[in-house]
Amino acid sequence: MIDEKIVLDFYIDQINNDTIYFLKNKPWFKEDISKEILKLRGETEMHNKITICKKLWKLLFEASMSFIDNDRRGYDDLFNYFDTYVDFEELIFASDSFYRDHTMHCLWVYFLGEYLIKNEDFKPFFNKYGNDNEFIFEMCQAVRNTNLTEAFHSFIELEDIMKSIEGHYDSLRCLTALTHDLGYPIKKITSITKNIKSILPHFGINNTVDFQFNYSDIHANLIKDFLNFLSYNYIFYVGDRDRDTASHILPKVAIINELGSILGIDETKLLELTKEEIETLKNGRVNLQLLFDYSRHMRYSKDFENYQHGIMSAFLLFRKLSIFNNTPFAYRDLGNIQISKLDFVKKEIITELLIAITDHTSEGFQISKVSSDSAFLTFIDELEEFSRISRANQNRQYVNEFCKTDIYVENGYLNIDFIFDSTKIDNLDPERAFKGRCKRFLTLFNIKGLDENFKLKLRCIGKLPYDTNVYMLEIRNKFANITINDEEKNIRLYLKSNQFMSKEEYAL
Repeated sequence: MIDEKIVLDFYIDQINNDTIYFLKNKPWFKEDISKEILKLRGETEMHNKITICKKLWKLLFEASMSFIDNDRRGYDDLFNYFDTYVDFEELIFASDSFYRDHTMHCLWVYFLGEYLIKNEDFKPFFNKYGNDNEFIFEMCQAVRNTNLTEAFHSFIELEDIMKSIEGHYDSLRCLTALTHDLGYPIKKITSITKNIKSILPHFGINNTVDFQFNYSDIHANLIKDFLNFLSYNYIFYVGDRDRDTASHILPKVAIINELGSILGIDETKLLELTKEEIETLKNGRVNLQLLFDYSRHMRYSKDFENYQHGIMSAFLLFRKLSIFNNTPFAYRDLGNIQISKLDFVKKEIITELLIAITDHTSEGFQISKVSSDSAFLTFIDELEEFSRISRANQNRQYVNEFCKTDIYVENGYLNIDFIFDSTKIDNLDPERAFKGRCKRFLTLFNIKGLDENFKLKLRCIGKLPYDTNVYMLEIRNKFANITINDEEKNIRLYLKSNQFMSKEEYAL
């Protein structure tokens, strides 16, 4: 079984082994974070756990965010919001019978994610994470095998930039986990006002005005800038100082996709370059081109309109932290941006932070492989079940967990077991939980485009007097199947939804 003590012990080992990049050479952060983790590990009282988590959250945030940029303006404001957020969550617990904790949850998402991604047993399922730029490293290695390093100096410089980005992955995973649910309270205001309205008529007060909120025109420009900030993609291309562009040379040796992005280098064709072509490449430089992703912009605009808590969390960070407006970014032409005019590493990291937070509740987001921070955060967020405080039912019964969790690898599958065995919780329903997971996973994962190596089995296991069934969802590339005690179910009929396909349709 995997529980909070296992993932906390694993993280302490990571600190002691100095494998957390943003904590390197920072003994003061290591000491304070380790101290709070050990307190949390040994604490049993829920109120004390929350108090410890508040301090631990701030320590981890400061350590990871300051690693990206040492500009701490806005930290106090954000931390004040976080304290208010924790207090507000007490009110949400009172207004929603099935509300589940988010204060500790964000920390458990982080610790569970680190346990899985840095554990050798799970490497096959997360080895695509952060490898989108692998082609650059392969290309530079191919160049080093020849005598053309000078000609491809721009790509060597680009390799250094990409390696610097890799060094920020630890901090990025920490920040996405810590902040992904900060916007959640805004989604619950409606249910709180509904409860208020149900009380007032008992005092003869029938004329009530709904509490409504929206952004005024004065916010329009900031919201527009925010959505645009999230909607640009970067591609690299080779320009030339003498305007004698190298673009006619590069296609001879490079593998380029339909968008113009360089995917790799053909080593045999490198040796066929003429002296004139090599000289032209020496004068080349790698520039950036900005492409506006209109479909992503529309998706995020819809999320913002619906106050999805992912994008509201991202907007909160965008408003409060100076790091988002202190980054140098100057250009004359969006199609020709010099890297020297842009702190690309920081720009890439903070953009990815906001995108990952936004995507985790974005309706159109799907996972084909766990390669991006968006995919990683969203997947781990769905797995974290072992420490969610909840009201559980209508009888003011607070519980620490609905179920136990086991995550393991078997026969090439990532297996996730949620085990329901508590007789202390009234009306615990494994099948209801299972159906919810099926709907979420069949929507979240792009089954027909799923990476060939990603195979998953999710089981909700009943160990209750009234339910001893084993409910299982199995997904892999072009395959989805639901069984109860090994008996297959028609997916569409079982989930009572037309948005899902049958097992046969997924296979097409």
